[in-house]
Amino acid sequence: MSDVFKVEGKVSLDTDQFYSQVDSVIDKGKDLSDTIGKQSNGMKSALENAFSFSLGNTMSDIGQKAAQMAMDFVKDSISVASNIQEVQNVVDVTFGDAAAQLDSWANSAREQFGLTELQAKQYASTMGSMLKSMGITENKVYDMSTAMAGLSADMASFYNIDFDEAFSKIRSGISGETEPLKQLGINMSVANLEAFALANGVTKAYESMTQAEQATLRYNYLLQTTADAQGDFARTSDSYANSLRLLETNVDSLKAHLGEMLLPVVNDFVNAVNSLFEDSRTLGQKMADA
Repeated sequence: MSDVFKVEGKVSLDTDQFYSQVDSVIDKGKDLSDTIGKQSNGMKSALENAFSFSLGNTMSDIGQKAAQMAMDFVKDSISVASNIQEVQNVVDVTFGDAAAQLDSWANSAREQFGLTELQAKQYASTMGSMLKSMGITENKVYDMSTAMAGLSADMASFYNIDFDEAFSKIRSGISGETEPLKQLGINMSVANLEAFALANGVTKAYESMTQAEQATLRYNYLLQTTADAQGDFARTSDSYANSLRLLETNVDSLKAHLGEMLLPVVNDFVNAVNSLFEDSRTLGQKMADA
C-alpha cells in the first residue's frame, strides 16, 4: 500500500498522493466501464440488427431491452468465470497430479455429455472429494469421479431430468442413500448389493466391508444397473430436449470465455477500491493513536 498518510508529531494527509490514488481508481473504473460498455454495445447492435424489422417506438423498446440483456449477459459472464476460478482450487487439491488430466476431460465434456466446463469440474471434484473421504485410493478417484460426472449427463438425458438433479441422485447413491435413485427404479438396497457382490465372486458381507469397499461396490452396481442409460446423451444429442441442453451449454461456454476476458479488469478495479478503504482505515488509526 502506498504511503498516503504520514505522522510527523501530528497526523497529516499527503493530499497529492491521496488524490493521485483516487484518480487511479477512477481511471480503473473508466476502463472497466469502457470494456463492459463495448461488450454490451456490441451485443446490443447485434440484437437490434436481428430485429431491424421493427420501427419507431418498437425499435426503441427493443434497443432498451437489448441493452439490459447485454448487461445481464456481461454480469453472468463475470460470475461464471469467477466460479470456474474458484472450483479450480478444489480440482487442484482433490486430484493433485491428475488435475491437468481432469481439466482436459472437463474441456471435452461439452461434446460428449453436454456439460459445461464448470458443471464438469463441479461434479467431478465434488464426487472426488467424497470418494477420497471414504478411503478410495487416489489412483481410482479420477476414473470413478469422471465416470459418475459423465453418467449424470447420460441419466439426465435418459430420464429427462436436469443435470443437477441426476448428479444429486448419483452422489446420494454412492454415499449409501437408497431413496433418490429408487425414484428412477434403481434399488441399491443391501440385499441387492450383496447379491451383486456374490455374483461377482465377493463373499464378504456388506456390513463387514470397509467404507471404501462399500462405496466401490455401490459404484460398480450403479454402473451395471445404468448400462442402458450410459452414452444416451451422445446417442440422442439431436433430440429436442438434448438440443436445448446443448444450447444452454454453448451459451454458458460463451459466457465463460467472455468472463475470462473481463475478470482481470473487474478484479483490478475492485482491488483499487479496496486499497482506498485500507488507506482510510490507516488514517483513522493514526488519528486515534496521535
